[in-house]
Amino acid sequence: MKRILFYFWLFASTTLLFLIVNSALAHEESFKAMGVVPPRNEMPAPDFTLQTSNGNSVSLSNFKGKAVLLNFWATWCVPCKKELPSMQKLYDAVKHDGVEVVAISIDRDKKDRIHQYIKNYNLTFPVLLDPGQKVRKDYFIMGLPTSYLIGADGKLKGFISGAREWNSAASKKMFSTLVQ
Repeated sequence: MKRILFYFWLFASTTLLFLIVNSALAHEESFKAMGVVPPRNEMPAPDFTLQTSNGNSVSLSNFKGKAVLLNFWATWCVPCKKELPSMQKLYDAVKHDGVEVVAISIDRDKKDRIHQYIKNYNLTFPVLLDPGQKVRKDYFIMGLPTSYLIGADGKLKGFISGAREWNSAASKKMFSTLVQ
């Protein structure tokens, strides 16, 4: 009986180790494919509360337990406008899998223009306004578009500078590793 238990323990621990290593490799590969720069040390994402164009307050902490694509953009940023439709397609594909897309506009005093973008692009994910650019500064945003990946544990998992094709297989694979 002891021998059977030993072999069972050996099999179970080897299988678990294989799954952990395999998951880590998939995570690393998917980050590389999307051009994600991982942090040296994972830290909690700075929380914030911002308004939508309709005046509703939304906090990052509202998405606790979900992986979050936190995207910073502006209406005057051409690459930002190009990636909004692919962000919406990603959101449609993964919103039921524990992934949230949150876009923060750093435009100053252009609430009506942002609202028009939301309508024109049929955006259903939260679009928040940061006209004073406090959150932009808290996240050290220097250029646009810039995105952060936040794991379901609330920690910063990666940084992306520049536009991406968010509705790609590589992107969906990357988010599946963030939810785990």
